[in-house]
Amino acid sequence: MRGWKTVTGDGFAVEIPNDFTAVQRDDGHLLIHDPSESIQMELQMTAGSLQAEGSDRPGGQHNEAAVPVNPRHALARFKQWLGRYENMRLTESPKQVLGMHHVTCTAQGIDRAGMFFGLVRKVMKKQPQTGARFWAVFHGNDVVFASCRGTCEAVNFLKPIEDGIIAAVRVGVQDTLKSPFIQAVVDLAKDISPTAAVAPVDDETISVGGMRIRVSPLHHTFTEQPEHLAENVKRFFDELLVQDSDQEIPENEDPWATVRSEIFPVLVPRTLAAKLPASIMLEEWINDLTICYQVKSRTTLVSMEDCRLWGIDQETLHEHAIGNLLRDTRELNMTGGRCDNYTLFSFPVDHPLNAARIMLPLVQKHLRPHLGKNFYMAAPDRDVLLAFSCDDEKTLRWFRHQVELRYTKSANPLSDKLFLITPDGVVGDTYGSEKEDHQE
Repeated sequence: MRGWKTVTGDGFAVEIPNDFTAVQRDDGHLLIHDPSESIQMELQMTAGSLQAEGSDRPGGQHNEAAVPVNPRHALARFKQWLGRYENMRLTESPKQVLGMHHVTCTAQGIDRAGMFFGLVRKVMKKQPQTGARFWAVFHGNDVVFASCRGTCEAVNFLKPIEDGIIAAVRVGVQDTLKSPFIQAVVDLAKDISPTAAVAPVDDETISVGGMRIRVSPLHHTFTEQPEHLAENVKRFFDELLVQDSDQEIPENEDPWATVRSEIFPVLVPRTLAAKLPASIMLEEWINDLTICYQVKSRTTLVSMEDCRLWGIDQETLHEHAIGNLLRDTRELNMTGGRCDNYTLFSFPVDHPLNAARIMLPLVQKHLRPHLGKNFYMAAPDRDVLLAFSCDDEKTLRWFRHQVELRYTKSANPLSDKLFLITPDGVVGDTYGSEKEDHQE
């Protein structure tokens, strides 16, 4: 995230805006304030087992490999923790947040005393009513519980930033960030991209110029060939195209050869595509979306003049763009699981190419064993891709509503519709169709 900085608590790391402040108390709780101190966020690491209720512990120092988190159990654990706030009336019931790095639950409420004395406060012109938001971020047996307190107006006004902070929480990373391997990769990446800011994010990821790169594949080669780490890191970043965008291009090199591995497909709403210049290369897709193409090192979309210069047609352009997207996706994993009467998967980290990955048959193939022969996907935001199956129409309507909410609140909205994934490919919104067979 540009304009954000990383701060660490006991066993977790989080990103906050540069003008926010963070202080860690002696008990390990991390306190975060906005510049005007109109809200206070408090994050704490707590043992995740029900038997350890209420016992804070420092950062999971002896935490074993994280076990999968059952969303239903996570929600029950979150509700149990919310029971401590006796003076709080919930205005939004506890629910799971879609599309997060860790299984995350949230709720919102207002102070009961504020309700009772609301009239007195209004007459006396004292402090307005107090509101709060709550979250629980799960990682195996560790949980980061978070709360945000302030006036209702301040809490609601800063919602997008609060949500961004929680989305950036990474649990169980304190020791890893200091590991020789991660530090060595960061140092080598700085040499490869000297003009880009490089920093560790978690035990599998570093940030290069604001773009998160998973380096877990490097660890396997590191354990086998520790003496070749430098050349393996360079090869890894060469393949991922993490190069200085200002790097000079050899004068005699074929223009198409310099860009063919940097072209990616991007999805844009049809209403936006209609406003683009007529020279832009595009292709109509489904659910009122249009496929355009972009070179990674450029901000403009690929045009007909570009294709003429490169000596290629649209079919070749599309073929290379999809191939590059597939290569960018191979090392990624969608996370999720079963919760009550639905199963949900998503990419754990937001990325501008996530929505476009819906076009990859490989992604659909890997999801089918978990979601069934037919299932749904959604891309309410350019950075988000959700995949789910459910057992009844009521749950399907709930998902539709969640997608519509994310779409309306997104900075990069894409589609408020669902995509039906079948063995034959992607189909447009099929609202009202009969329930799919999820047993195969």
